[in-house]
Formats: sequence, structure tokens, C-alpha cells
Amino acid sequence: MAPTIKRATGVVTALAGIVMMQGCVAGEHAPSASTSERPALTASQPASPAWSSPAAVRACANDDMSVVVTLQPDQSDGQARGLITLTNRSTFTCRVEGRAAISLVNPADEVVDVPTRNVDQPGRSVPALLRPGGSAFEGIKWRPCDKGSVTCGVGNTLRFNLQAGTDGPVAVLSGFPAPEATAITMASLQVGTLQPARQGVVAW
Repeated sequence: MAPTIKRATGVVTALAGIVMMQGCVAGEHAPSASTSERPALTASQPASPAWSSPAAVRACANDDMSVVVTLQPDQSDGQARGLITLTNRSTFTCRVEGRAAISLVNPADEVVDVPTRNVDQPGRSVPALLRPGGSAFEGIKWRPCDKGSVTCGVGNTLRFNLQAGTDGPVAVLSGFPAPEATAITMASLQVGTLQPARQGVVAW
């Protein structure tokens, strides 16, 4: 009897050893968790640049801009009109809104006193971001007058100002009489609003 028990015990021990070895082999070849099951590592996303909002971009200054005033064809209402093109000549983006003040200047480089009214034409101003080389537009309208009248403002050039209500840098004039003629006359002046497109800015 004793030898039979010993042989049985040996068989059980051998089987247990085989099972343990298979378990180890299975553990070595068990598939690791798939990439999709692992928690993803997320990098923080950069915040949107602050200048994506027009209000967050600094306002254009006079020194940032070049301005051309183009005389428009005569119309039947007897008033003269000018298209003002403001172009960003700086190397960075800036913001324009509201209006650019316009002043008549005489040959003595003095601002001429002309009754001036700001009007929401062709509508309220639309704020615009001007990248380098970008432009915004504004219309002006004035009533010419007789140079001999004491109430007639007479000058030979125009100035613009984004930072104050008068004076400022000289604008380039296109289609106007030669400066030496001193032939720009204004009994009154209306200044429209800045717009991101030229369409309609002088049609009022």
C-alpha cells in the first residue's frame, strides 16, 4: 500500500508543477492593455490670442497711418465730397473706429475755422482691425463758397486726426486743385464714420 500512495503523491506533485509552469508562461504572453484603454495624456491648449477681439487691440495712432483724400465727381446738390482712405503703414495690427477728424488748413499752416458737424453716415462706425497695409474708409461732404465772402473758409490742404478733434498730420490730396491755387473753399463741413469697406461711404 505504501508504494502506491507514494506514486500517487508524486503524480499529484508533478501535475501541480506543470499547472504552475503553464500559468507562468501564460502570464508572460498575456496581452498588455491596449493604447485605447490607457488614460490619454492631454497637453494644455494655448489660450486664444487676446487680439482676436477688436477691443483688445490697441487703437491706431496718427503716426501709424497714411491718409489719402480723393475728390469725388460733382453732384447735382451743389456739395463737394471726398473719400478718405486710411492705410496702416506700421508693422503691426491696430484698431480704428469712430471717425478721423478733418481740418482745412491755409498756406500759413493754420487751421481754418469751418463749421463742422459729425454725422453717422453711411451709418454707425464699424470697428475694424487693420493689418499692415490694410485700409479703412470715411466720407466727408462740404459746401463750397465764394472766396471773397468773410464767412467762407479758404485753404489749400487738409489734415486728419485720429487722436483729437482738429489739426494733425497732412493728408495726401487726389483730384484737388494744386496747393498753390488755395482753391479749397468750405462754408460748412460734415464728417462721416469709419467703415471697413469703401462701398457707400460717400453716397449720402
